[in-house]
Amino acid sequence: MSSNLSEMYERERNKWDRLTAPLLENPAQLKLESGEDFHTVAQNSTVMIGVSEFLGDLYGKRALELGCGTGKMSALLARAGAQVTSFDLSAMSVHVARTRAEVNGLADAVRLVVAAGERLPFANNSFDVVFGRAILHHLDVNLGAGEPLRVLKPGGKAVFVEPLGMNPVLSFVRDHIPYPNKNPVGDDQPLHYKQVEQWGRGYSYFSYQEVQLLGMLERAFPYRFKVRLWPLHRLDQILLERFPALRRYSRYIVMKMQK
Repeated sequence: MSSNLSEMYERERNKWDRLTAPLLENPAQLKLESGEDFHTVAQNSTVMIGVSEFLGDLYGKRALELGCGTGKMSALLARAGAQVTSFDLSAMSVHVARTRAEVNGLADAVRLVVAAGERLPFANNSFDVVFGRAILHHLDVNLGAGEPLRVLKPGGKAVFVEPLGMNPVLSFVRDHIPYPNKNPVGDDQPLHYKQVEQWGRGYSYFSYQEVQLLGMLERAFPYRFKVRLWPLHRLDQILLERFPALRRYSRYIVMKMQK
């Protein structure tokens, strides 16, 4: 491991250990809502467009979540019937994710480890599904791009939802303007199309869709309000379809792959 990568790991571990530790003060807040699972959340998300439909039925599938953070998506995948393996660089995040699985009665369906995304500690052809939300932009694409493909079974599917970094106004806001529930800026770098294409190499199927142009304005509201600016999202669909040049200025990109 290069000294630069080792130092980056140390900074990121310290950052996320510090941010996630307070969640253990009240484990009850880690409880999922009744009836909530991966599919219901994805289908009601303004970001995870088409993800539920692409992955299909998860019951009995072996799923890997990259960069699980505090484990909500891992718990939701387990609620949808998957046998989930998840990892994160932050040991405290993994501890919180394990607590979340226990609080929701999903401990037997979620296996958690501490690991880095550039070198996955899993055998070739191990998983039916690989999922990640806002994780690839934390990784060195030159070191890690082949890893999700390697651990997928033939015919397995992968989905990643990532922030884009090609809107100069959005980049300025991310770097300099406070907004509700904003995490401290770290070593992560939102993706450009070059990195998107690198992550998609080698798959038999790869597509991506940019989402949230005007609809990104809902991020100005605290998460607890669950604000959804549906008229703007519907307008985004029209604008992004009719004017492809605008797509690079979107907030997120949804990447879908099949081995």
